[in-house]
Amino acid sequence: MKLKILILMFIAIIDLAANEKIKIGVLAFGTVNWELDVLKHNKLDEKYGIEVEVVKLASKNAVSIALQSNSVDIIVNDWVWVNRQRASGKDISFYPYSKAVGALYVNDEKIKSLLDLSQKRLGIAGGSVDKTWLLFRAYYKNKYNKDLKNMVNPVFAAPPILYKKMLDKSLNASINFWHFNAKLESKGLKRLLGVKEILEEFNISSEIPLIGWTFNSDFANKNKKAINGFLQASYETKKLLSTSEKEWDRIKPLMKVKNDEMFTSLKDGYINGIVKNFSITHIENSKKVFDILYKEGGKKLVGNSTFLDNKTFWNFTPDIKW
Repeated sequence: MKLKILILMFIAIIDLAANEKIKIGVLAFGTVNWELDVLKHNKLDEKYGIEVEVVKLASKNAVSIALQSNSVDIIVNDWVWVNRQRASGKDISFYPYSKAVGALYVNDEKIKSLLDLSQKRLGIAGGSVDKTWLLFRAYYKNKYNKDLKNMVNPVFAAPPILYKKMLDKSLNASINFWHFNAKLESKGLKRLLGVKEILEEFNISSEIPLIGWTFNSDFANKNKKAINGFLQASYETKKLLSTSEKEWDRIKPLMKVKNDEMFTSLKDGYINGIVKNFSITHIENSKKVFDILYKEGGKKLVGNSTFLDNKTFWNFTPDIKW
């Protein structure tokens, strides 16, 4: 009996040792942590022969540097950044993570359209080449033949600062990331316009994931089973989060929500951002978005790239039914 137990323990140790470690670099308080927590808690990494190690970092820049220095294996970034790296000779790949996108929220009930923002204080997450801001500018030019940046008083700041400025009403409106917008919505602030409507104005499908899992192609090609195993585990985690109230209740403390309204708003925002399928059609539509961003942001945004390369996107089809 003792021998049998020892043999079983030895087999378990061997199996554990066989799991390949994958380091995921994330922002310390980013929403990606929710998914990775659920993935780890349900041992979906072990299911596919990998061991996910979450490496928490202080800033978006630190996350990008960690990937480029091989300190981590995977991060979350957007395909514009990945495509830019490829154009500069760095072979990096992208696989969709979420189609959640930014939007413009208002503090003033009198603001019914973008025209009403004239001379108003508009908060913008990131800098002058923030992708959502550039899409808003392109939309405004297309619709009103004017540049939005000349019509408003832009205030560029980090997302948390913009969120606070919206709450204390020192801004008339803001363009921010989806999870801060979800928090604003839970506080009763109204959405005026989002990337979804902007893309539709240009006859582009709004079902485009702008952010995704990002990794070095060389590492991925040498560890294809591990990378694809992680991507499969990520999909299964998303499916679980789209159906399980129990999992959301379990990770609620991680979300640091102040009330049930904020919790529900963040949960719904995450679920609505889940990418259930990705095909060549999505890539072709992404190319149209790239062309708009290139026209508006130029080299400051896209670097040496002049088009969106098909090779930017990692080829993997998950085995999952929604």
